[in-house]
Formats: sequence, C-alpha cells, structure tokens
Amino acid sequence: MELRHLRHFLAVAEELHMGRAALRLAMAQPPLSQSIGRLEKELGVKLFERANRRLTLTRAGAAFVEEARASVLHADAALHVARAAHDGEAGEIRIGFVSAALYEHLPHLLSRLRETYPDIHPKLIEVSTNEQIAALSRSEIDIGFVHPPLGTDERLDVHGYPAEDLIAVLPDDRHTHGVTLTDLARHGLIMFPAAQGPALHARIMDTFTKAGLEVRIVQEATRALTMLSLVAAGFGAALLPRSTQRLVFQGVRYAAIADDCR
Repeated sequence: MELRHLRHFLAVAEELHMGRAALRLAMAQPPLSQSIGRLEKELGVKLFERANRRLTLTRAGAAFVEEARASVLHADAALHVARAAHDGEAGEIRIGFVSAALYEHLPHLLSRLRETYPDIHPKLIEVSTNEQIAALSRSEIDIGFVHPPLGTDERLDVHGYPAEDLIAVLPDDRHTHGVTLTDLARHGLIMFPAAQGPALHARIMDTFTKAGLEVRIVQEATRALTMLSLVAAGFGAALLPRSTQRLVFQGVRYAAIADDCR
C-alpha cells in the first residue's frame, strides 16, 4: 500500500467526485481511477459505490477514511521531523554544564531554544569543565558550558561570556557589610578542586598570595550547593560567581569583596 494511494483515496472520499478530486490533486482522472482500483484490489474490498454517475462510500470505505487520514497525518509528521532534524531544527541536543551556568546564562538560552525550536529537546548533564572537554571529544555531548580557559588542543568553537565577578559566601552573622581578603583568610576557604578549574583556582590563590595572606583550604567541593551547605554548617567561607546570590540559602550571607578578586 503506497502513501500516494491513501492520499488519492482521501481526496475522492472528501469530494465524492472523481473529476473534482483529480483537479484537487493536479492529476488526470484516468490515473486517479486506476490508483483507487489498485487500492481496492490490495485491500480486497470495494471502497466506493458507483451508480448513476455518483460516488458514495461503502461501509468498508467509510470505516477506512479515519485510519487512512491518520496514516497520512502521521507520515507527514514523520517527514517534517526528519527534515527538521536534518536542518538542525528537531531532535535531541546534549548539553553539558557547570553549576554556575544555571544561575544566569543557561536558563535564558533554554527558554529561547524552546520558543524558537520547539521540536528540539535538550538533555542536560552537569559535569565539570574537564569532563565536558573529554565528553565533547568523544561526541557524548554537543555543547558545553564551562569555566575558561579550556587548556586543550581540541578544535572547538568557543563563544565567550563576560567574566563574572566573585562574591564571598560566609556563615550568616547578620551583618550586611562587605568583607576583605583578610576576613576570608580568617575563615578558611571551601574551594573546588584545582583539577576542576585550574586557571580560576590558581588565580584565586594567587590573589591571596599577592595580598601577603596565607589562606587554608579547609574543604573541597565540586558543586556550588555543596559549598553553600558547608558554609552554612560553619566549615569556612567560599568564593562563588556573583549570580550565585540568586539562590536563597538558609545559614549563609553573600558579601561583596572589598579587594580586587576577579
């Protein structure tokens, strides 16, 4: 059974006139009649009664209409999805991200993706920068949101966002003033592992060194929420992207850093 035969049948079923159906399909009437005859032969039933130059649907034809229409609609939808996927407008897109991307950039981009390409379905995977680079090289993800620099020889298309200032996160002491690097050193730092973001890790530690301060890393954590939990429990202070303060987390306070700590 060919799809074109179903389209021909539906046109005739809706017009109940072979000439009007042929005109609608932009084809000659004899080939249309032959197409209907082949369909009836394949099904083993008559679909139309032909009497007094009028067409009517048989019981089998009337029952066949809705199923034929559903098959054509499904085929059209499948064609649309296949073409959209070929053009990059449908299918699944695998997105790796670091937790900081959730606080500002990623939600806006996902909203725009849903509005512009509703047939594209994102699959979100939270992994570190280095894990994303490896996943990109193995084609396990399609896009990654990472902390620069990448430190890789992989040939990647990179789109940069403006660097985000860091903000201090401290146990909630009911104060509202900013803090200095000296205050943070006194608390001790809860930091992400150096391997997770070596450049940023080194820059933070170098900032304390240049200020003549020795700071202890009291605990390492790979996720921002874990770091917030440890700060709330009084383990130490943390430095996180400014957009993190959108998270309301009991037991911590966010404070601007008086020293230059980008």
